[in-house]
Amino acid sequence: MNDYPSLQSLTINKISVLVTGSSGFLGQHIIKLLQEQDDSVSSIVCFDKRPYRNNLGHKMDKPMKYITGDIRDEKVVTTAMEGVDCIIHCAAETSIDLKADEKTLYSVNVEGTENLLNCAVESNIRYFVYVSTADVICGPDPIYYGAENTCMVPKKPVLGPYASSKYEAELRVVKGNGLSLRNGIGRLSTVILRPTLLYGEEDPFFVSQIIKLAKTSPNNCLPRVDNVFTRAQVTYVGNAAWACLKAKDRLRLDPGIGGEEFIITDDTPVQDPFDFVKPYLDQVNCRVSDRPLPYWILIIFLELVLFLVILVRPLYAIDLPEKYNPRRVRYLCTTFFFNRNKSTLRLSYAPFYTPDDSKKRSLQYYSKL
Repeated sequence: MNDYPSLQSLTINKISVLVTGSSGFLGQHIIKLLQEQDDSVSSIVCFDKRPYRNNLGHKMDKPMKYITGDIRDEKVVTTAMEGVDCIIHCAAETSIDLKADEKTLYSVNVEGTENLLNCAVESNIRYFVYVSTADVICGPDPIYYGAENTCMVPKKPVLGPYASSKYEAELRVVKGNGLSLRNGIGRLSTVILRPTLLYGEEDPFFVSQIIKLAKTSPNNCLPRVDNVFTRAQVTYVGNAAWACLKAKDRLRLDPGIGGEEFIITDDTPVQDPFDFVKPYLDQVNCRVSDRPLPYWILIIFLELVLFLVILVRPLYAIDLPEKYNPRRVRYLCTTFFFNRNKSTLRLSYAPFYTPDDSKKRSLQYYSKL
């Protein structure tokens, strides 16, 4: 017989949850679900560099505490952790630009995560959910039905320093699992989530950037790129947020999952990425070109342009526009899709939002861009 709490006891013994990156894309949806769908939570601490605003219009019934600060600041982090039982850590530096600052990526994503783990131990916090990304295992080769035990971390991830920094942070989270808390009573239990590329309300990256690119293209037409058979697996942000709640609950029920990673997907159809974005482009009077550009010719051209820019940069101050970023093209035009069986079996995770509901909510958001 084990000493783990029962599912029913979770709602009786309520906890306080700290969400880092609470003002961001994913963080907003986590706060929404904690407020509206989680009876096991008594109060919420919102932690971000930006003040929290309820952009999603969710209920505000549970007490909320707002802390503005940097996850690398030990003093403000310790203050934020007062009275907290669980941390959901989704704050991150997410730049994949050609000019991405590798030092900042490492400082925020790795050292910031390490600071949170150290402060959690000192503050006697038992549960730590780290939101990483499936991008840590996306390299130059396609992935078909990838699982946690079949996908190796590539030496050269498609998204470069960003993906590398997230993986380095994962290693810190694994190392932190099982650390004795300062009070000598409990141990820290950590878990790692790897959601695929996200879309939905408050998205500043994926579909929003594609809409921006289409609007700056001739005739509002996004060039389609053909790489023979390209399929992308994207996840609605609300379902990724739901996975965070399920991971939190599972850690309380079974600390035996500590230190493990879980791929998170939903039931959004796996399809050509240009077909996926088409309905959202239609909403803003943009379209995808009928005639595709050959992938390899485009990549060779972009790499050549990038090489020339780097070559002349010491002589002339010149920057390459992000639409010429070969990293983005490689990522979008390489097939990556995954198997979420482990999350289903070990976390009891199933998507909270259906594909139709996810699309409806997303269309309403992107149509206003």
